[in-house]
Amino acid sequence: MRLKPRQVEAFRSVMMTGGITAAADALNVTQPAVSRLIRDLEEILEITLFERVGARLVPTVEATQLFREVERLYLGLDQIAQAADDIRRHKNTVLRIASVTSLVRPYLHQAILDVVGNRRDIPLVIDVENSRHIWDMVDKNRYDLGFVFGSPRMADKNAATLHSSHAVAAMAPGHRLASKNIIRPADLIDERVLIPGRNSPLRLALDRAFSGQEHQPTSTMETSMLNCCHFAAAGMGVGIVDRTSLQSAGADIVAIPFEPKIEVSYFAIRPSGSHRIMILDDLVQRMRELVRSDAL
Repeated sequence: MRLKPRQVEAFRSVMMTGGITAAADALNVTQPAVSRLIRDLEEILEITLFERVGARLVPTVEATQLFREVERLYLGLDQIAQAADDIRRHKNTVLRIASVTSLVRPYLHQAILDVVGNRRDIPLVIDVENSRHIWDMVDKNRYDLGFVFGSPRMADKNAATLHSSHAVAAMAPGHRLASKNIIRPADLIDERVLIPGRNSPLRLALDRAFSGQEHQPTSTMETSMLNCCHFAAAGMGVGIVDRTSLQSAGADIVAIPFEPKIEVSYFAIRPSGSHRIMILDDLVQRMRELVRSDAL
């Protein structure tokens, strides 16, 4: 028994429209073509599907039972078509985004509000992680978009620069170094230096800067960039941070250029070979606007 899709389509159309003429119009074929398809289907199935009562075709009990099965098939096809349309429109597809802490508030928070807003057809997962973890997870296609901190040389074809600036020394307004124009490693020998974690590209550059000094800082505190800012504002020491972290912290703080100059950047990264998703493009663009406007 080998059915042809067109025969099943003709049967379904007759059942739904109630007659050969209406079915032919729906299928955009002639009435004889529909009649032939139904007749061939009855021969293959060895079942009488319709009985003629006057000018009407009346489905048999067998036809009604068969129609239920056909509808299940078409429902499945409709679901596949809807899924394909959702994929094309990126609807109901969970978008997984990760960001370093410095970019979450106010930047990512505001960008999500501006771009996604009240759209309920875009499920989101938003994680806050360190840059190395985000890079690794994006490489493994576990995140659709990542916002990371790094050095300019880390950029590749899958990374878009959000903003670049130079490291600064952050301290409380009344600190003894607050009046200086430039802070160098030698100025910090007798200070508690607040430094980012060992996985941070800024930390690697700082280690190189201090390695050339005859004496190392008396004390250090290793913590996140935001904590460096907050502890510095509280008078715990001098933090070496970037200006974006300063803006994110929103603390009452003095920022003085640090030398040797250390350029730091924030990037939006995507998995290699990933297809473009318009709403993620919009999100990256909005993040770039927010970060750069704060830097002005």
